[in-house]
Amino acid sequence: MGNFKKHLALAKEKLQATVTAYQNKQHTVVGDLATKVVEQLVEAEAAKKNQHFGTHKERHEYCNKNFPPEINESMRKVWFAYGDLGYDGVNGKRARTVMENLKSVVTFFKERLDEKIEPEINI
Repeated sequence: MGNFKKHLALAKEKLQATVTAYQNKQHTVVGDLATKVVEQLVEAEAAKKNQHFGTHKERHEYCNKNFPPEINESMRKVWFAYGDLGYDGVNGKRARTVMENLKSVVTFFKERLDEKIEPEINI
């Protein structure tokens, strides 16, 4: 099925790009990349259980069953910002909200996966 280390490496790479995009005020990119960071972290967690998702629906169902409500809420805020930032993403305030929620999600997965996930998100 999935490969934990592969998904974790992808999450780290995309996180680095997300942080850089935010620092460079490339707000339309933040939503795109943050969504991918969250997806790769969920995939990494599932890969540890030899699971993989073929659809977004399966990923969301897994999240609802396996993660606390506040983390699911933060993930949804990242996922739902994808369209907002992609279409009228010049709004730095919306990108900041994404980064705040992404920070919560990354912190949760650092502890859950017992892995170092860099870079730190400083907002």
